[in-house]
Amino acid sequence: MKAIKQFASSLVLLSLLLLSHTMPAHAAGYDFTVNDFNADYTLSNTQKHGEMKVVEVIDLTYLYEHHGILRAIPNSYKKHTLNIHDVTVTSTSGAPTQFTASKQNGNTVFKIGDPARTITGRQNYKISYTVDNVIGFYPDHDELYWDINGDQWNEDFTHVSATIHLPAGLKHSGNQPLCYSGGYGSTSQDCTVTTNGQTIAAETKNGLASDQTLSIVAGFQKGYFAPFTFADWVQQYAPKIIATLILPAVAFIICFQRWRSFGRDERGRGVIIAYYDVPNGLKPIEVGTLLDFKTDNKDISATIIDLAVRHYIKIIETRKDKLIGKDDLSYSLELVNNDMAGLSAVESQLLSSLFGQLTVGEQINLKTKANALYTAAQVARSATTSGLTTAGYFKRDPSKVNSKLLTVVIIGLMVLTFIGSALGPVPLISIILTLGIMFGFSRIMPARTKLGVETLEHIKGLKLFLQVTEAERFKKLQGPNAAYAASPEPVKTVDLFEKLLPYAMVLGVEKEWAGQFANLYSQPPSWYGGNLSTFSTLYLLNNLNSGFAGAVNTAFSAPRSSGSSGFSGGGFSGGGGGGGGGGW
Repeated sequence: MKAIKQFASSLVLLSLLLLSHTMPAHAAGYDFTVNDFNADYTLSNTQKHGEMKVVEVIDLTYLYEHHGILRAIPNSYKKHTLNIHDVTVTSTSGAPTQFTASKQNGNTVFKIGDPARTITGRQNYKISYTVDNVIGFYPDHDELYWDINGDQWNEDFTHVSATIHLPAGLKHSGNQPLCYSGGYGSTSQDCTVTTNGQTIAAETKNGLASDQTLSIVAGFQKGYFAPFTFADWVQQYAPKIIATLILPAVAFIICFQRWRSFGRDERGRGVIIAYYDVPNGLKPIEVGTLLDFKTDNKDISATIIDLAVRHYIKIIETRKDKLIGKDDLSYSLELVNNDMAGLSAVESQLLSSLFGQLTVGEQINLKTKANALYTAAQVARSATTSGLTTAGYFKRDPSKVNSKLLTVVIIGLMVLTFIGSALGPVPLISIILTLGIMFGFSRIMPARTKLGVETLEHIKGLKLFLQVTEAERFKKLQGPNAAYAASPEPVKTVDLFEKLLPYAMVLGVEKEWAGQFANLYSQPPSWYGGNLSTFSTLYLLNNLNSGFAGAVNTAFSAPRSSGSSGFSGGGFSGGGGGGGGGGW
């Protein structure tokens, strides 16, 4: 428990540290003013989808001491990567120009300044970089649509301007360049835009408030830039796809090799024949576990019914009549035999968990045990899988084989909950796929030995006997083309019905089995009591399979808890490219 608390504390601390490093670029805002933001763009087809060299000169006044500024540039434009490169930073005011780059919320954030030095007053920065894939392609024109300063600043801008230099061979389309100003989605044109030959200039009229940007749109005749093709798509995304799939591929290969070595059942006889008895004296809880590698609450419920049939406990039904709706049914258990000499370890543990004093005549109401027996269920599950493994039915304990991979998956998901927003899409998707592969293999890793497979075939033969109706019996079990039966079919008696009823329940054929004994009961058996006005085989089965099974399931299930987790994040957005920034 101490180790779990330490691990949880470490995760919380890690999440706080990561959140402190992934705050939006403008978190420190309202403590400086941008006097002038001037951007100079040189457009070319050196990169066929549009390359643009950018020079941004930012003149600002710090009201308080700062280390420097943050400048965030979107990593993609119209679903294509911008490939930001050739980044340089200078300053004529003497501000520190060293910088680091990081990926945050779909942006590349340049953190400019010296962490060991602060500055204040009027400063300026000149940021130069080159971006690719800046052109949007439409049926009748190509287009540059760019956010100059970006709409994710908390600071005010006194003036914002931009100049675009077009190459000699690029011709304007019929549409005149436009400019927009304001917050995201704004159609305000409180700005001017002019064209002079191959130069386009735009500027604000009255400055910009926080979270506002100047945007410019220019259209060109088609043919100078080349639209994206499938080959371009492959070239652009293949490296990311390969990088995304490397870790999942390695995980798949390792898990597959382990599954081939340890996760496949041995070969059995390959033939299912009818059996009329339970193989090797296995209990219902063991049969259910051997069937699907899991000890379900259904298996526990069937085991309790088996203990009742064998006269260790009595099931007592209590009915409260309702004027409207179904009657209210509740169930109590009474201990009638506390001699555990003939019980398995799991059965003894279940009785001890139900009846603490093990006093004959002791009664419990399952409603009062709601969620109280979860630990007992866990012990029963562990003891059952461990016992079957020791007895040679499983290659390795299924609960432990599952738990190793599932532990890795759970820890991985917990870590992703805390740091997922700090990861880029490639590592995030890669890790999620890897965890998915590991989870999938955890479900198929348990395997049976030869004894386990042959016993399972015997169980399937028993299921065949239990589910075959009277009308089908001669054709399926006794006709010339019938499945071979291991021994003569037993005579149908009350004892046979009751003995095999718990097994029919774990095998899911209890209705078919009860249908063969529809007229068997006129009075309830000694192990099932209550104030019963009517009784029949169908009545017994319906109540055991619904109300009683539900009561057992509630008693042995985990207590409910509530909580939530998830990933959160945001990004810089706008009509075009351009991003945002802030101080630090």
